Amino acid sequence: MRASPSSSRSRARQKAALPSSASRCIHMKLLALSDLHADEDLLDRLRAASARAKYDAVLFCGDITDRGPVSYAEDVLSLFPNSYAVHGNMDTPEVVSRMREMGVSVHGKKVKLGEWNLVGLGGSNPTPFGTPSEQSEEEIEALLSRAGVDEFSIVLSHPPPYGVFDEVGNGMHAGSKAVRRMVEGKRPILLICGHVHEHEGREILGETLVAKLGPAEKLRAAEIEIRDSIGVKFINL
Repeated sequence: MRASPSSSRSRARQKAALPSSASRCIHMKLLALSDLHADEDLLDRLRAASARAKYDAVLFCGDITDRGPVSYAEDVLSLFPNSYAVHGNMDTPEVVSRMREMGVSVHGKKVKLGEWNLVGLGGSNPTPFGTPSEQSEEEIEALLSRAGVDEFSIVLSHPPPYGVFDEVGNGMHAGSKAVRRMVEGKRPILLICGHVHEHEGREILGETLVAKLGPAEKLRAAEIEIRDSIGVKFINL
C-alpha cells in the first residue's frame, strides 16, 4: 500500500527464542524485502547484491510493482536463484500470473524452507483505494486455513496483523484481522510483512515474532538469521 512515510519505530526484542518443540533448528540466513514499487535504483542495487551476498533464501513480501510493469517483476525475481515471493495489493493480475509461471509465488502455498515451512499470503485486506489485488477478510482466513500454518511455519504476508505496525492517518488500522487471528491461533515462529510504509520494526505477538519491513523503494530491507533464536537486522540496501 502506498502512504506518506513518517518516522519508523522499532519495538520489542531484537531476538525471539524459538518454541521448545522447534529444537531441530539449523542455521538459516534470509534477506527479506517488501514494497519495491518498480523502483529502478533499487533494481540496480539488488543486481549488485545478488553478485556478492549469500543467503539461503530471498523473500519478497509484495508490491513488487506499482500496477506493473510485468517486466520489472521478471527482472527482480530472476536475480536470486532462491527467491520466494507473494504479490502485494499494488501488483496486477498480470504480475501475479507471471510470478506463478516463474515458480516463485508462495501465495496460498506451504513449501519447505530448510527445517521449516514457508506459507505465503499475497494481496491485502480491503483498502480505501481500490487497488488491483485486494480480498475480503473472509477470503484471507479461508486461504490461510487451507495453507496449513503451524508452529514450524514462517509466514510471508503482505499485510501486517491488525494492530501491529499498521497505524495510518489519524490512528486508523490498515492491518488484517484474519492475519492476526491466524497468528494468535496457529502460533507460527515468524511472520514477515510489509504494506504499511510508515513503520518498520519487530514485535512479539503471542508466541510469534512479527518482522515489519520498511519500504524497499526507500532502500530498506532486513537480514533474518534463524539459529536457536531469530535475529532481525534492518539494513540499507
